[in-house]
Amino acid sequence: MASDPNSPEILTTQILGNVFIACIVLSNVPYFYKIEKSRDVGKFNIFPFVFMIGQAMMWVAYGTICDIQGLVPVNAFGMLFNLAFILIYMGACTDITKKRRIMLTLMIFMSILVSFVLIVYFRAPKDLQRSILGWLTSILLVAFYLSPILKFPHMFKKRTTGNLSLPLSIASIFAGVAFGLYGVFLEDNFVLVSNFSGTFSGIIQILFFFFMKIVKRISPLKNDETNNYNNSNKKDIEEAVENNKTETSQNKIQETEVQEFNTRGE
Repeated sequence: MASDPNSPEILTTQILGNVFIACIVLSNVPYFYKIEKSRDVGKFNIFPFVFMIGQAMMWVAYGTICDIQGLVPVNAFGMLFNLAFILIYMGACTDITKKRRIMLTLMIFMSILVSFVLIVYFRAPKDLQRSILGWLTSILLVAFYLSPILKFPHMFKKRTTGNLSLPLSIASIFAGVAFGLYGVFLEDNFVLVSNFSGTFSGIIQILFFFFMKIVKRISPLKNDETNNYNNSNKKDIEEAVENNKTETSQNKIQETEVQEFNTRGE
């Protein structure tokens, strides 16, 4: 590691990295504000936020144990906000089964990671702790950054850019560069490689975004494919409406049973 963690280049990249990561985290606030106001989660996938809590916690542990304090504040910030997002989602979700699945996933995932950190801290040799924690934290962050790329084949087939966001991709590039350089100046390859993967992912997403714009102009979906796609969406909506009707009926039955029980008690 660099002999002076307070050197100008380390402080500059640390501050810039924290700012860009905070912007990425806060970019989700409008989505969850809408969920909170409408009390409707729709088809929003909350599980990536469970994953983000885990990978942020691992960076907090890595920064604390390896004495890299610049990694701690922004990842602790990310943990708290992502937990708040999950709580908002669960408050608006009416599907009890889904709520239980989310809580179970969060508890199991966090229990595994916390147990891993404690075992490494108390049982692993001091000279190996950095490498063990560094490998896991790097793998988690690289997996997070590269996960949108796995959806490209589906997006290409449907001729859509999905949830790709140019501002978020640009922010990922700058955050990756800032924290990647932070790793260079610290001489920490785990910080360097894992964060530069965010830069790589952001560039690939931007290129794919514009590539899909061209593809949709040159080779749009055929009418039958479009109809199939729309019919699929219509079917999903009908199923969601039917599920809501079923839940409402069940709730009314339960209320009726409770009222009858209270009447008998009186």
